[in-house]
Amino acid sequence: MKIWLKSKLIFTCLAIAVSNLACTGKTDQIQVATETFAPRTWQESIVVDGEIIAANKTPLTVPGQGWDGRTLIDMLPEGSLVKKDQVIARFDAPKSRMELSQAELELLRKELAKETIQASDASSRSTLSADHAKVQTDLRLSERYANADLAIFSRNKILDELQDSGFLKDKRGYLNWKTGQVQARSAAEQAVLSSQKESVSLNAVQHKKNLDALELLAPHDGVFLLQTNWDGSKPQVGGSFRPREEFGSLPDLEQLVAKFNIEEGRTFGLKVGLPVKVRLAGSGQEIELSITKVGNSASVTSRDSPVKFITFEAAFKKEQAQSLALKPGQALLGTVSLINQAKAMTIPNIALIQDGASFAAYIKEGDQLKRQTVVLGQRGPVRSEIKSGISQGNQIVLLPEIKDKEKNKEKNKDTQS
Repeated sequence: MKIWLKSKLIFTCLAIAVSNLACTGKTDQIQVATETFAPRTWQESIVVDGEIIAANKTPLTVPGQGWDGRTLIDMLPEGSLVKKDQVIARFDAPKSRMELSQAELELLRKELAKETIQASDASSRSTLSADHAKVQTDLRLSERYANADLAIFSRNKILDELQDSGFLKDKRGYLNWKTGQVQARSAAEQAVLSSQKESVSLNAVQHKKNLDALELLAPHDGVFLLQTNWDGSKPQVGGSFRPREEFGSLPDLEQLVAKFNIEEGRTFGLKVGLPVKVRLAGSGQEIELSITKVGNSASVTSRDSPVKFITFEAAFKKEQAQSLALKPGQALLGTVSLINQAKAMTIPNIALIQDGASFAAYIKEGDQLKRQTVVLGQRGPVRSEIKSGISQGNQIVLLPEIKDKEKNKEKNKDTQS
């Protein structure tokens, strides 16, 4: 039994060795996969995920002015249908409340300071007015006895009753000057106080406006959508925001479109007008649309991937959107029909060899493989149209890169020798 198993093993090894030798022979070199070049049905499509968006949308920003922060205390769920002037979100502004309270207290202090200045001014002017009246009385008395016969009065009485009229006039002038100084100083102090009060008042008015603008209202009917930040997060209750910061958007439901992002390398033949079959996620409803817009440039959609995408859109009719109750944010699957021809002269893209701006393919003629330059027409993700260079009935080599590698090896051997 052991001898029989040993003989069988030797026979199997010999068979494998013979098979390997056969693979290195000339006969196997021409046993390559081929395809007959002939008219055939050419259908190609691409399948891509997408979502429904509004063609036009109104940006929603955090209400208020200035730089005082706001805290989100309540908001509607994302995707809610809202009516015009409906409250979408409510905010609070603790800093504005505190600063408004401080401003009102400062205004009260300024008002008290103003009253103090006015009272001091009135007191000083009253004192000066009394002094001025006394000087006037003394001056009139002095002038009355200026030309009288002083011999009839006793000397002491004259000294007691009469004052020098020149001194009284100088004192009256001084009192007039001091009254003017008191008025000027009081006016200057009140002007400074009024300026400070005006500044504080403007600050208080600004904070009042901020506190009066703590509700975000819908400018028109639509679906409420939140703004996505650069890191992928969205606004949440309790978060802090700045006035005029972008908070969300309100898409216009009058015009909805299906939006798709496709890798830049898969955009062969993608153009406006191509038919798109859209399948709604969940319901499975299918809608026939056509591409209405194709992006001009590619861009990355994620910080975690360098792959660039191109955006294209297909618009819904208003009747379709209304009958199916479509809303922005709904997921969908789109199938774009790139090519649909009954008879087309094409070959697989894997059979093409690119050499700079030109292309070539290998044709099998008997035991020989011949490289033939071709002129391409329309290209698709899988196949390409051949305008010239290959005749109908030719056998096209499907994996020409193997032949190219062999030729390169032979060239390298010749160069080394």
